[in-house]
Amino acid sequence: MTPNATPSIHNTMNDLKEIFCRYDMVCDNPSGVGLEIRHMPEFFDEMPLMETGKMHLHGFYEIVWFQDGGGVHYVDFSQFEVTPGSIFIIAPGQIHSFDCRHDRKGVVLKFCTGLYDGFIGTPLVHIQEKDSEGLMLLIRAMEEELRNPGLPGHGEAVRALVQLFMVRIGRSGAVSGPSAPDPLKTSHKAFLSFRKLIEENYFRLHSVKDYAYLLHMTTKTLTLYVRECSPYTPLELINERIILEAKRLLRYSVFTVKETAFRLGFEDPSYFAKFFKRIVKQSPADYRESFQD
Repeated sequence: MTPNATPSIHNTMNDLKEIFCRYDMVCDNPSGVGLEIRHMPEFFDEMPLMETGKMHLHGFYEIVWFQDGGGVHYVDFSQFEVTPGSIFIIAPGQIHSFDCRHDRKGVVLKFCTGLYDGFIGTPLVHIQEKDSEGLMLLIRAMEEELRNPGLPGHGEAVRALVQLFMVRIGRSGAVSGPSAPDPLKTSHKAFLSFRKLIEENYFRLHSVKDYAYLLHMTTKTLTLYVRECSPYTPLELINERIILEAKRLLRYSVFTVKETAFRLGFEDPSYFAKFFKRIVKQSPADYRESFQD
């Protein structure tokens, strides 16, 4: 796979936004600080799109904390059960939908990427009951800050509260697999940087060597750091991100297989088809056909 001049990640995301309803008001409002807080069930009652359960995406982070109720939440190509204490962390560009239930209680935070720049490794976290009160205190502090936009340091305070909220979620979350990376440890810091670089460059850089070069380390060192923090190799993580975007484009866009290959940095569409089939066990055309009515 050779890097070439491909459309930017922002263009690729915008292609999908033309198909799905786009919610960017929280970021587009020039008078705001990029944070909006809503409560359930009003959040669902006031969103016609949610009533129909349609897949959608947006250009900001959406944190959905279910405090009571159940149901199903679909994120990209996975289905998750909603239970009390579930927190869904939806990153910009992820495609998701809820079922049509409106009996749930909880909180929804929407904030722009400028308020949080950490790596999100999982869309679902189950927080511990003992941490709920502390998280709600932070939400109330955010709401109080939003009511006083004229105070000195308003923007800095909002960003600090959002950052602390995300840190608290990470500490409380009982996620499967390895523990959350420690950003103070050299190997873990490198892993987080690697995952961030993948998100920024998956559509043009496909080799471990490319990312090792950007991180100023050897491929061997990068492999050791990644294996310390995850059960996967660097190449598996790179390929996983490419395949995710390929699935999104094949299922939800009108691009041909050839156009999809080009947008993901493949100069040879036949190579892309072989790459996709090796991992997904279906050809791109068959994968797309499987979703046709």
